[in-house]
Amino acid sequence: MIDTTPPLPTGQSAEKPSRVDVVEGFERISTLLGDLNRLPSGTVASRKEYDADGSHENQLLAVRLGVATSLFYSLRCKHRQTAEHSLRVALGCSVWADRLQLSTEMRDRLEVAALLHDIGKIATPDRVLKKPGHLNDDERLIMEQAPDVGCEILRGCCSDESLLEILRYSRNWFHAGTDSDQLSGEDLPLGSRMLAIVESFDSMTTDQVYRRAFSQERAVAELFQYAGTQFDPDLVRDYASLLESRPELMYGAAARRWLQDLQGDYSNRFWSSSSPKPRSRNNDGALGQLLFHQHLLDTMCDGVVAIDGEGVITHWNYAFERMTNIAADAMIGQAWSDTLVRWDDSRQHPGEAASLGGCLATGAQSRRRMRLVLPDGKQTPVKVNFIPILGEESRVQGALAIVNDISQEESLEQKVQSLHVKATRDGLTGVANRAEFDRALGDVVEFAAAGKGPASLILCDIDRFKSVNDTHGHQAGDDALISFASVLERHSRDGDLVARYGGEEFALLCPGCDNATAAKRAETIRCDLERIAQPALANKCITASFGVTEYQSGDTESTIVARADRALYKAKENGRNRVVQLGSGLREPVDVLATSSKGWFHWLLTPSKSDQVKAKLATRVPVEMVIEKLRGFIADHNAEILKVQDQRLELRLDVRSSIHGRRSADGVSAFHLRINLDERDVETGYQGESNLMRETVIDANVSPWRSRDRRNREVKNACRNVIASLKSYLMADYIDRP
Repeated sequence: MIDTTPPLPTGQSAEKPSRVDVVEGFERISTLLGDLNRLPSGTVASRKEYDADGSHENQLLAVRLGVATSLFYSLRCKHRQTAEHSLRVALGCSVWADRLQLSTEMRDRLEVAALLHDIGKIATPDRVLKKPGHLNDDERLIMEQAPDVGCEILRGCCSDESLLEILRYSRNWFHAGTDSDQLSGEDLPLGSRMLAIVESFDSMTTDQVYRRAFSQERAVAELFQYAGTQFDPDLVRDYASLLESRPELMYGAAARRWLQDLQGDYSNRFWSSSSPKPRSRNNDGALGQLLFHQHLLDTMCDGVVAIDGEGVITHWNYAFERMTNIAADAMIGQAWSDTLVRWDDSRQHPGEAASLGGCLATGAQSRRRMRLVLPDGKQTPVKVNFIPILGEESRVQGALAIVNDISQEESLEQKVQSLHVKATRDGLTGVANRAEFDRALGDVVEFAAAGKGPASLILCDIDRFKSVNDTHGHQAGDDALISFASVLERHSRDGDLVARYGGEEFALLCPGCDNATAAKRAETIRCDLERIAQPALANKCITASFGVTEYQSGDTESTIVARADRALYKAKENGRNRVVQLGSGLREPVDVLATSSKGWFHWLLTPSKSDQVKAKLATRVPVEMVIEKLRGFIADHNAEILKVQDQRLELRLDVRSSIHGRRSADGVSAFHLRINLDERDVETGYQGESNLMRETVIDANVSPWRSRDRRNREVKNACRNVIASLKSYLMADYIDRP
């Protein structure tokens, strides 16, 4: 099962599809390839059935939970992350139900089931629900009982048997095997099959304590991997098509609005008088003070983590997130464990131990020079100040750790940050200019190509900026640009680079940040910007669109920018004022030809066995989606289509030669890429059965365009980079490695 805890076995298909008709499959692929000359316009599927203002999202607000509203509030008090997950799943199910044109009754039933599908976790002990790591067998058994507990809870306030069946069977696999007596296949309620897919997708694209969130494309590939076994394959295909046409759904802006609407007076309107209560000035002051302290923590260069008297994490600021590479959203609300982030001070204070938990237990303050040890073994020298939080009568009510990184090695983030002190700023906004951005981007690509960590790029620009200039004048337009730049800088972290890319378009370069995290940050910036009144525009607000991507294997500076720009264009095509993420974010080391121990002269005289690099790839993603991804590959690499014949495609593309991630001074080289697409039924085994699974097979062949380049070692490595890039775009796995 695709879930937030156990790793999955390799998925196989349950049903036995008929053998692919050779002629029919041949003609279908040939037709699809023939349409490749239509380069991507930023959108894949028709969106005419969706209204641009997102009014269908607001239909969620019309769902009346009745008595069950209190259950949702109980869940939110118990575990905020689970409640937010339920809201996002409800939103996804609602939009999907609209696409499938389900009846209003069915849609309302599905939304309520999605909203309350994790209600059984109310009965889960905190030590299990908030455990910051993998669960043992006993704890896993407790979590597996949560759906049944949820059904029992809802049975007391719900008489709709169809709704209860959606919840009861949402964890059943589509193919349970012949030895199982569980309900499976088409016998499962449609709502259960839909809920299973949306719930798994949201779990994969959300930060967990023990792993970062998957990119959208990687999560979709995982759904296809388990289509036919865990999930209904037809529904997986339809849901993937929905995400292609509405990729902004995964960020859940409407879900956050719903969460805000459910607070305070929304629930009380059923139980209290309609007379409005006067707002307390003291409450306003307390709120302002709280926001000030939160902003102060988030902008500190030192890492800060705090726990309450029960050992539950209450604060985990941006700096500490960067030090540990663990997302704050995944940690806040979890129980602190000294094994998650270990403080090693044996070199400075032999025989003594200091930790956040120890500070909470003893109430003693200490300041130590230590090493921050992460679960992966990475160590960073730090200075840590453990401070007890005292309440009335000097009782310990929590503990605080302030962590200062004192490592002497200059990290990539510090290198990028140092660019700000150079005289390469945009004259109007004060952020880095285009030339500075280009230099920083090269460093970031080298950093990511060397396998040192993820790196993401956010491109954004102001919506309908021309009308701002035409209506309010160019000075007002300049003020809007300055305001937008200040918002970007306010949300940038230590090591990020904000640059004016051109005109009203800006770039935010985020080393050490993956695709999902960058998209979440872009959504935060978008929400902040649309609430800021612009004095130069008669106190009206401006909005912006955002395109997000992450470095993936085979990327160059030009391809990562092109992909981010394509995501930005897609955001505008889908209605503006939204965030769109593209790219799988998959990274793997690219093999580099080793230098012969006999020297370069021996290598020069040795004839090359082959001037080509070949690879065979396979993916469970349908061929239609593979060709859409191939269209993106062609656009981002600015490739020229040389020939399309039957199932074969030939391209010419220019790629910068590089070795070990270092940019070559020789410039770019031209390559000839030949691709052949096919479909096949793969024999798989599942629970002793013989099954067939449809997959798309890609044969790729790359060679230098000019014969004089064929003995160039860097060019041979560039051929492998092309294969790696193609693999990332198509979300494929190697059958035969290059």
